[in-house]
Amino acid sequence: MARLSTTDQLADLRRAYTGENLSQAVPAVRGGELMPDAATEAQRQLEAKVLFAACTAASVLQLMPPASIVRPAHVFRTVEPGETLRLHLHGRALGPLLFELLPRTEGGFGMGVAGLEHRQHRRSAELTTGDASVVLSGVDEQAWDRGMRYLRWMHEFRGVEYTDGGGNDDVVAESATGSALLRRVHLWHDASWLRALPMGGAWFVEWAGGPSEDEIGQKLGHPDFGTTADITLRRIDAPTEDVEEGVRTYPWPEEFVSAVTAAEPDQRPGRR
Repeated sequence: MARLSTTDQLADLRRAYTGENLSQAVPAVRGGELMPDAATEAQRQLEAKVLFAACTAASVLQLMPPASIVRPAHVFRTVEPGETLRLHLHGRALGPLLFELLPRTEGGFGMGVAGLEHRQHRRSAELTTGDASVVLSGVDEQAWDRGMRYLRWMHEFRGVEYTDGGGNDDVVAESATGSALLRRVHLWHDASWLRALPMGGAWFVEWAGGPSEDEIGQKLGHPDFGTTADITLRRIDAPTEDVEEGVRTYPWPEEFVSAVTAAEPDQRPGRR
């Protein structure tokens, strides 16, 4: 039987934007939080930078065995918009996301979010700049340690100069738009990939495959769940040719290869 109550209809709408399940969406809707925006500029800045980092980290996930640019690859499975944004990650996404977010100096340039620190909770990890934070839900201490082992491997592999201090403290233009996109990022879950960045007074969003520009435009224009931010949309066709053979031999350490994919062709010992 179809659920016809106003609360259920609104919860279903919210889920299209966030990927939440009913137990997450219904209480929020009942509490009057249809699609809350970040309340402070500090929070908007951090969320925009998290979106940047997630777009870059997703490209790394496409290269993880079995390497493919054809299948969708995204960092976030679910977002829970609220005063503090709660983010649920796809498998293997934590390490690549931390590499992009945590401050470092590489090639003489500060990268990652300057001043970003970690606070560990029992069942989640919090990333905070002191005046803004996001929560990585389900990232317990064991998961965090695994993500940090990936981070240290990448630092060594890439020749990162140092990680104490460093980072980038540039201000993101039109950060409210980046924050709004992050809180609605599930709209693109069927796309092969997503890219988003500020361009002048607007943001440019590009994705491959998945929803049409009209579909995304209509949802972003929804009076209750959309946004009034100035966003330029561009959909391109999903890739039809997969990654080249050389990419499949990227030297991923055994620890970061899922047991599920261990039998894939590009995981044979001679091809690591």
